[in-house]
Amino acid sequence: MGDNTRAAVITRGLAELTQLGVAMGGQAATFAGLTGLGDLQSRNRHVGEQLSKGRRLEDVLGEMTQVAEGVRTTPVAVELGDLHGLEMPICRTIAGTTTAQDAYSGLRHVPAGHEAEPW
Repeated sequence: MGDNTRAAVITRGLAELTQLGVAMGGQAATFAGLTGLGDLQSRNRHVGEQLSKGRRLEDVLGEMTQVAEGVRTTPVAVELGDLHGLEMPICRTIAGTTTAQDAYSGLRHVPAGHEAEPW
């Protein structure tokens, strides 16, 4: 996928995490910094990029010396989204797939919309 797809996933993913954080009592502005965008651009991004190259998750994680916390927290985000009545389409898609191609195929069916509005 190209830069536009990457930008769309990052933007929509950030909106999704922000909606969850606000639903749990946080402030939206918090997610504009390291807590939100910073996490999406860190080790978690590295894991996603490696998966998009067809690498196995176990191999990518086995080579890392730091923790990519998104791998284990995504299913928890889905559960929390369920508790707060949020759709969480990106988290739900990546938590239920095993390859980047499967995740991309699932995300193609998420309707476009304004990032500040819940799905």
